[in-house]
Amino acid sequence: MHTTVQSVRTYLPEVTVDDQIYRRQEINPDIPPAQPKARLLYNYWLEKRGERKFPSWHDIDLLDIWKVASCLIVKDVIDDGADFLNRYWGTQVAHRAGFDGTGKTHNEIYKNQPMGPQMDTYRAVLETGRPYSVYRSSTFIAGREFVVFHALNLPLGDTDDKVDRIMIVIDYE
Repeated sequence: MHTTVQSVRTYLPEVTVDDQIYRRQEINPDIPPAQPKARLLYNYWLEKRGERKFPSWHDIDLLDIWKVASCLIVKDVIDDGADFLNRYWGTQVAHRAGFDGTGKTHNEIYKNQPMGPQMDTYRAVLETGRPYSVYRSSTFIAGREFVVFHALNLPLGDTDDKVDRIMIVIDYE
């Protein structure tokens, strides 16, 4: 018996950044992510979403998701995606990245680096209102190239027609 399992739809199959592979995939709504933290947060996000396209930040209670809070990032959308402000930057993210990004913008943190595929992922979440998964190494952070991770990017917004925040959970390898 042959079974085909469809786990994700590919938004961009693969791009190479600084000789490293960067994979971004749109999440299939029928199949939860395989990574444990991503699966936990995705199921919570689905529950809070209800019949809407995505939940609001006001629907999220960090106490409900304390098991993943240390690996969580929450970004506020600035000027329709021109930049993103880190509202929340978990302690494990700070430890692995080597800095605390809370209160800093994406452009501020990575000012001397190409914005490339990470910004493209945030903008894909913004434009589609759909979750995306990313697999990559931290080549964009000097001295942290050895950090490899999966990141689930989830849209949040007060109305179904506008994403105003992106909630990200990271499963480190």
